[in-house]
Amino acid sequence: MAEAGWVALCCALGLAAALAILLPPYPPLQDFPEWAWQGDLLARILGGESLPGLSLATWPVPNSSVQAMLGLLSLALPAAVAAKAFLLALVAAAVALALALGWRYQPQAPGAFAAVLLVAVFLHAGFWNGYANYQLGLLLLGAWFLLPEARRGQALPILAFSLLIFFTHAMVFAAFGLLLGLSALLRWRLLPTILGLLPAAALTLWYLAAGAGGQATEARSLGGVAAFLGYKAYTLAKLGPYHNFVFATGGDAALRPALHWGGAAANALFAAGLGLALLLGLQAAWRDRRLAWPALLAAGLLLAGFAVLPDLVQNVVNPGERLLLPALLILLLVLPLPALLLRGLGLGAILLLGCVLLLATTRQGWDRPLHFTELDPARTELFRHRPTAFACKWAALRDGAQPGMPGWQPLSFATSLLLGPTQAGCTGRPG
Repeated sequence: MAEAGWVALCCALGLAAALAILLPPYPPLQDFPEWAWQGDLLARILGGESLPGLSLATWPVPNSSVQAMLGLLSLALPAAVAAKAFLLALVAAAVALALALGWRYQPQAPGAFAAVLLVAVFLHAGFWNGYANYQLGLLLLGAWFLLPEARRGQALPILAFSLLIFFTHAMVFAAFGLLLGLSALLRWRLLPTILGLLPAAALTLWYLAAGAGGQATEARSLGGVAAFLGYKAYTLAKLGPYHNFVFATGGDAALRPALHWGGAAANALFAAGLGLALLLGLQAAWRDRRLAWPALLAAGLLLAGFAVLPDLVQNVVNPGERLLLPALLILLLVLPLPALLLRGLGLGAILLLGCVLLLATTRQGWDRPLHFTELDPARTELFRHRPTAFACKWAALRDGAQPGMPGWQPLSFATSLLLGPTQAGCTGRPG
């Protein structure tokens, strides 16, 4: 495929994601209606409205930038419009950043590399799960690598990016801090790094001292070592282009089994090909003595964290995955990857494009929330997302629900600027 074709494919993928955001009754990103609802509540509080039972956090909250932006946008726009406008900007930024990183770091196959970044990182499963803060954090981490090398060693850029990433997502901030710390130690630029990271580090200590990190949770058993390794392998396969959007009537396993199992195989092949590309890139960097030691060590430590973390920590599902993506992004940017293999992997964007168009154009039961406890235990739906998981929150946002009135919805996630009672999604059960 010519370079213009790759650019067109990346732009088409962004357009398909935009259609998936605009055509359904609400954005089909699993958790996002909850964050949009919280943004609307924040705007109402900032506008002087009294919402009994809700209050603002009085400490710095790492995973709060999206809620803050949605709240501010909702002061000027209807909350539903503000939420969709934010997502459209996020998608546009993802496409533009992927292409810019491709031209900067993989000039032999920039468009194909951009397609790989979109599939495996920027429009990864986390995007379709509605992890808006996390996905924005990954974009900021990628944008950091667009700065000239000399600027990345100066205190002011470090200060700006560290504060932005701190308020966006804690795990991405941890990856960023690890990367900068190792760069400071190995390249003897301790003073600017310390000065740049100090304010964000102080905010982290403040947050931890406030005891706002969430309640402790017991480790869940995955059924032994084999099941644990299988869970990690499945997480790696989630880097692939196939996504299964499950509604109350079922997902691809029930309605399109050939697509389901073919997509699962494509994801496994994509993950294997990505691993091979990284190994070949590492071999080439070793041979040419072009090893970026700080970045490689940071990625290695993040991958070690991914390998050992259980499936649930502090009420965060699959926290290891939150370390895998920054590690992958760093490795993709610092290793000289084989152009031919990149082009093969980039074709995965075509499958992702098809999945997104299917989501955007198929009639579904958008008004019926689907909690994970309602999934059919007799049927395995791999690589699933539940677009209607928080349908009740979008309905509350749309109707301007008031406390104590029909349609009012408590918070579902406590890791935000808002404090109040929580419940599990749209189930009515305590969260």
